[in-house]
Amino acid sequence: MNIKTMAATALLLLAVAACSATGSTPIPAATSSAAPSTGPVASGAPASSATGSSTTPAGDATPITVKDFTLDPKDVTVTGQASLGVTNAGPTVHNVTIRDASGKVLAATKDLSPGQSEVLAFDIPAGSYVLFCSLPGHESLGIKGTLTVTK
Repeated sequence: MNIKTMAATALLLLAVAACSATGSTPIPAATSSAAPSTGPVASGAPASSATGSSTTPAGDATPITVKDFTLDPKDVTVTGQASLGVTNAGPTVHNVTIRDASGKVLAATKDLSPGQSEVLAFDIPAGSYVLFCSLPGHESLGIKGTLTVTK
């Protein structure tokens, strides 16, 4: 085995280990009762509709799929008060979290098991935000994108 193959194998093993990490503290789902008391808050609509299926949640939600190493689509644009229909199509647990430029988490899904879906409703000011999986190591492995909100 040459050094490049060994390095690639080591990186792959680290990625798999990071994706299967347990004991992480989940960020609460963005609902009116779990939203922080300051700053933008999620709408009063229930954020969770975990179905256990691999289909994208129905309704007016903008669909987004999270899986190992990516968000699909990576860049999402919504207008005004909006929602994301998040589906975990990966083989491990993932979530989708919205963070502003200062690093403050504005909204997040619960940790979704493979095949689960959730509608993440939010009302945040116009601007550009980071979409990412907040589980340890997942963002650095590529589960990251941009949310642009227009009014």
